Amino acid sequence: MFVPDPYEKLKRMRKRLYWEFPDLFGKEFDFFTAGARTPPADLRKERNELVLSVEMPGLSKEDIRVDLHDNRVRISGGRKEEKGEKGKGFYRKERLLSAFSRELALPEEVDPSSARAKYENGVLEIRMRIKSGQKKKGKQLVIR
Repeated sequence: MFVPDPYEKLKRMRKRLYWEFPDLFGKEFDFFTAGARTPPADLRKERNELVLSVEMPGLSKEDIRVDLHDNRVRISGGRKEEKGEKGKGFYRKERLLSAFSRELALPEEVDPSSARAKYENGVLEIRMRIKSGQKKKGKQLVIR
């Protein structure tokens, strides 16, 4: 039984728009991935810690900012244009320069002063000790 692709018409329109107006949305703009700038994250509990792992390949730790405040973690940053990249004769450019920001509410109260962050092999790992007792102030984490 043949089932037509419900997005076929949209795909044809996208292709036609791109070929007729290649610079309308920027080089190699992709309608299907343009909004996908939120890095995927896993949050798990290990003993008395919450561990947040976020995939951010292609960034350096200097491109990432982590803030922990009011039992929420905000991760923001972006990839900057590489020196000498501007003006090069690209045939295809898919690695877009973009900024992102993601904020996650934590399921348990954590101690911000115990939090630490590590960025290795494109994955940011944030470890936060689960606490009991009174709330403490937030802080910006330094990534090692």
